[in-house]
Amino acid sequence: MSATGSPTDGFSLEEKRALLAQLLREKAAKPKTFPLSFAQQRLWFLHQLQPDAPTYIICAAVRLAGRLDPAALDRAVGEVVHRHASLRTTFAVQEGQPVQVVAPARAETPPARTIDLGDMPEGARADELRRLVRGETQQPFDLERGPLMRVTLLRLGPAEHVLLLTLHHIIADGWSMSILIQEIAALYQAFRAGQPPALPELPIQYADFA
Repeated sequence: MSATGSPTDGFSLEEKRALLAQLLREKAAKPKTFPLSFAQQRLWFLHQLQPDAPTYIICAAVRLAGRLDPAALDRAVGEVVHRHASLRTTFAVQEGQPVQVVAPARAETPPARTIDLGDMPEGARADELRRLVRGETQQPFDLERGPLMRVTLLRLGPAEHVLLLTLHHIIADGWSMSILIQEIAALYQAFRAGQPPALPELPIQYADFA
């Protein structure tokens, strides 16, 4: 190999992709700090002014019909947190500047908080569901301590649940939420069937872009 040659000269495209995936896995195994994107800088600054304001909280409610496998759901959420570094990100100040702190990819993900509304009368249950959803949108996040995502499972009956996904806008947006829901659904089906995850590994994360 010449002095100006690339370390991957002579490798096939598949081998280069495998090497890139290995390097990314090694990188994800350690906490890392990254600069903030311009959008994150704005949201971080506004949070410093009003840390308890619920302005930038995103909450999605997903109704689940049929018998639920809670263990498969927790595994699906954990796998999505593993896949997306943004969901493992908190924000600290280093040398006077805010930075993203990304936790290791296999950091433990707590199980979804479960609230059972099944014994309540139908009318009262609907009112309590609305109250809980409103409460999620009003509960602030601590950007430094995290986590910046909350997962709550509301049991309405033996075969009826509502999954609440609540995130701070500094790590997600509306478009991200739709992807998050789709991936949780796909992973849940795989884990429930006893199959390995079928989603492809992500070659780049938001912190890399920032």
